[in-house]
Amino acid sequence: MYRVTRLILSGGFAVVLLLGTFSAQSVAAVKMRPYSGIGVLQLTTSAIPDPIPIYDEPGIARCCTLQQAVLHTLNAWLFGTGQPTSLLVTDRKGEWLEVEHDDAGRTGWVRQQRRWQFSHWDQFLKGKLVQFLPNSPKPLVQLVKRPEATEGEPLSPQNPLKVIVVKEDWAYVMFDQHSAGWIRWRDRDGRLLIGLADGK
Repeated sequence: MYRVTRLILSGGFAVVLLLGTFSAQSVAAVKMRPYSGIGVLQLTTSAIPDPIPIYDEPGIARCCTLQQAVLHTLNAWLFGTGQPTSLLVTDRKGEWLEVEHDDAGRTGWVRQQRRWQFSHWDQFLKGKLVQFLPNSPKPLVQLVKRPEATEGEPLSPQNPLKVIVVKEDWAYVMFDQHSAGWIRWRDRDGRLLIGLADGK
């Protein structure tokens, strides 16, 4: 609902202010598509300390912690519940990984544990079922014949696609038994366009 207030100024001019009042439900924010970084860190549940210490620099100046309760829901919208708990990795220095640790995209460093698995995107996506994120730009939600092509077959965000191979920002996918082609899996700014389909 909107409320309109009319104010009369001394010079005889009228100013109309449009003030919006919104319920919490009506402004439910769509999550911003995150930056892909360099890969994905999958955490084995039995090897996750609670909380996980986060550092400003590898091994120096602990800035904060990541609670398990937050960790399990942080990226569930990207990876579903069928995969191990996962974090987006933006950089790597030896056994230290820089990860996104909140919805705002803030990053910090964690030391990789023995049973945690880090994979670059080409390794992680190969063989996975993916689908476009609901807020991906429509011109990019399409199947094209070759990387960098600008016109192709429009797709629905709900279409599951099986990744065969990843080449830079592009993935060669199987659409069904009779259709295959290339999709952008991240945009030119490095933000993700896809997530796992049903966590698979």
